Amino acid sequence: MKYVVFFVILILTGCNKKPENLSKAKIAVDTISHIINEEPKDTTTVPFSKTLMGNGYSYVLMGRQEMNGVINFKSLNIFEKKKLHQKIIIDTVSVLSEAEAYFDVNKDVNFDGYNDLEVINQVGNYWSSSSFWLYNKKTKRYDYYKPMDTIVNPLVDKKNKAITSNYHIGPTDYYYKVYEWKNNKLIMTHFQADENNGNE
Repeated sequence: MKYVVFFVILILTGCNKKPENLSKAKIAVDTISHIINEEPKDTTTVPFSKTLMGNGYSYVLMGRQEMNGVINFKSLNIFEKKKLHQKIIIDTVSVLSEAEAYFDVNKDVNFDGYNDLEVINQVGNYWSSSSFWLYNKKTKRYDYYKPMDTIVNPLVDKKNKAITSNYHIGPTDYYYKVYEWKNNKLIMTHFQADENNGNE
């Protein structure tokens, strides 16, 4: 507010003076505009990063950590020989602590011989789900595969080339699902529900 008052006084006094005073007034206007438009600094969070190495790349998960420990993901930067190879924006994910900030680069989820990228997207008391980016050997980049986002507790079954999901809702409702790749799409091939006591 004191800058605005100063600005008004400067203009009123400068209008009746020499032209060089007008240039001084313009400098003052530019300075005040810069001060007013300057964004407030973030003092409630600190930078967060976690790094993994593998597959010839360095993977850096970036985010902001709040004072209560909550981490808001921002991006996953993939470097090849210290040069940025790919940047994946993941700014819709938040976890409650550093222990939940999980990502993995050593699972071949579509069984094509290349490791894919997994980033946690939700965490519950007894379950979690992840987002996956499949490695594209032609482009040498990771492609987002959205259909896997909602698979609960995904596990890679290398022997049977399947993704399994085993979880429960409440004390008595248990679910088991099996997914397999057909024509480059993940299809549910088995579903089992026990909504009585968990014994089938």
